[in-house]
Amino acid sequence: MGELITKQCMFASMIGNLFVWLTSQGYAYRLGDALRSTDKLKVPTGSDGFDDDLEYSYQELLFYNKKSKLTHGKHNDRLALDLIIHKDGKQLTDIEYRPIGEKWEAMGGRWGGRFGVQKEEYATKIGWDAGHFELA
Repeated sequence: MGELITKQCMFASMIGNLFVWLTSQGYAYRLGDALRSTDKLKVPTGSDGFDDDLEYSYQELLFYNKKSKLTHGKHNDRLALDLIIHKDGKQLTDIEYRPIGEKWEAMGGRWGGRFGVQKEEYATKIGWDAGHFELA
């Protein structure tokens, strides 16, 4: 197996372990984005909806629409997953992701709740993507 496939297998195993832990802690979870394809798709922009041949990937469209800060990231390599997590019937706020993010980091992953936060502020601030879990 190649290096990328090996990492993808490790990431999938880590996510499985995180799911087991989340369940044991009383959390419920739903899957968000995992794979973000880099395949080019035609975008209908002409007057009839299909008059031109502009092509963009899903990731590029997310970037263009300011839904992602990257044109290529870990999602494109199948090394990231976004999770929507609930406890007691309520969706978690960003700050409530902290124990889950810290568990993920202890497992060897990188948590999006750290994005944009200085290390010395980890105890008091949450980054801009708390529901994002990736293999570093």
